Amino acid sequence: MAKTRSEPRQQRSRQTYERILTVASRVFADLGYAGTTTNKVADAAGISIGTLYHYFPDKDALLSALAERHIADSLASHTTMFETMTATNQDLEETVRTAAEGLVALHIRDRHLHNLLYDSAPRTPQLLRQLREADDAIADQVALQFERLGVVTEHRRLVSQLVVSGMEAQVHHAVGSADAGREAMNPQVLTDLLTRMWTRALNSG
Repeated sequence: MAKTRSEPRQQRSRQTYERILTVASRVFADLGYAGTTTNKVADAAGISIGTLYHYFPDKDALLSALAERHIADSLASHTTMFETMTATNQDLEETVRTAAEGLVALHIRDRHLHNLLYDSAPRTPQLLRQLREADDAIADQVALQFERLGVVTEHRRLVSQLVVSGMEAQVHHAVGSADAGREAMNPQVLTDLLTRMWTRALNSG
């Protein structure tokens, strides 16, 4: 379990805190969880180890803060996406395409951090709780879109959870396979495939 970290209150401290996190994200991406140490992050950030420890007592505290920031950014992106769906009154296929495009873009943009959180880092109870709460919040929004569209009238909440976890896993696997050199991945092709698959599945329900 990660030790308690210190949340900054003053603007200068906040800037230092955010700079450490930005550098830590790069170090984790380059070296992985096992290869990253607080000393390497401090060196890369150009600060003393004492300054880093003032905010983050160990690398798991760094990872926890990165997870919180990643989840907050993801939720903000999803909120904007759902607002667009509603404001433009998208039909089912357009709604699924918007969701697929957003998810693919998010995975590609944050691929290294995403892979770290889901594949490499220890799945602490705190991290699992954070990820689960984020998925639940997104599933709630998906259910509202189903209600707007008048689809999935039975087991709507369960289907929403399945769509969120299913599409997430599919995109994660496709982007991860491309990064590992196992299979080429064209974002537009992936978006088109996801749109066809999930539109067909939801229409049948």
